[in-house]
Amino acid sequence: MEKEMPQDLPVFVLQDRIASKFRGEEFMIIAVCLNEETGAKNIPCDIRDPRVIASVVELHERLEDESAIEGVQSVAPFFQQGVPEDIGGVKSVFASVPGAESFFNRDFSIMLVYASPIVGLSEEKVEEATDLIQNDVDAITKPAGVEYKITGNAPLLFEILRVMREDMVFTTLVAGIIIFTLLVLLERSFTKGFLVFLPLIFAVIWTFGTMGFLGIPISISTVMIGAVIIGLGVEYGIFMVSRYYEERRDQGKGARDALRIAMSNIGASTFGSAATTTAAFFALTISVMPMIQHLGQTLALGIIFCWVTAVVVNPCFIVFEERIEARKLAGWLLQKWVR
Repeated sequence: MEKEMPQDLPVFVLQDRIASKFRGEEFMIIAVCLNEETGAKNIPCDIRDPRVIASVVELHERLEDESAIEGVQSVAPFFQQGVPEDIGGVKSVFASVPGAESFFNRDFSIMLVYASPIVGLSEEKVEEATDLIQNDVDAITKPAGVEYKITGNAPLLFEILRVMREDMVFTTLVAGIIIFTLLVLLERSFTKGFLVFLPLIFAVIWTFGTMGFLGIPISISTVMIGAVIIGLGVEYGIFMVSRYYEERRDQGKGARDALRIAMSNIGASTFGSAATTTAAFFALTISVMPMIQHLGQTLALGIIFCWVTAVVVNPCFIVFEERIEARKLAGWLLQKWVR
């Protein structure tokens, strides 16, 4: 997310300087929570219960032994002499330590443990650190009615990216299904609708492939690219296929002549539309916000690919479809002649 912000602005430059000078850290937070809805008996009613403290001490020790964890902050260091057997003794220990209340919420139903990974917080490293902490949580002895949940900025951003990727795939599929259905209904032919829609698949794949090649990340601004490209680029294929069949049906021209006329006329006219649309999207690249720049780049690339598929890929499939129809007709005539 930070890479999508303008890093040369003074406020971000200052933030980077402070982080480098004071060694800013990204903590993974383990929230130790009471779950009173469980059906177990004799569950803790206070997060300061000695059984909970003992499990936190065990988790703290496990995390400190992990080479990928740089530092751990919890209440465990307060109990170097051992955990008292009753909650009163635990409260006395906390009362003698300044700032101990910062690990708890007001009603003492949640306690926090902070773990700082030594590795960089890239997406892959966040997933690795989360799995490592989860394995340690699963390995410790936990009293009934207590849950350990991993949270923090890094896991939260990782989850947001995962949801955005799922939404990108889902919205692209839904847009594709809707557009394809409308094409079949408007063209009154499954074949014609498929001829218009199939090149769009190439355009979407090329766009996402180019994004990966250029290092353009999936972000809030680029997550809807697939659906937008399908919606904006479908018109070029409609013009090409419609003009081809118009020449074949109304003018009685052969496949080669009809295709030549469609490509020369529709290709030239749609080029102006694609060029102006692409220029407008490329204008977004002068924005100071990287996410807006990436949006303009991907939309411009998508429109270019849609036009290329309409004037290059579409004719190929039209010829292929004509040959299939010709073979079907020849086979049908042969059967009639043999009979």
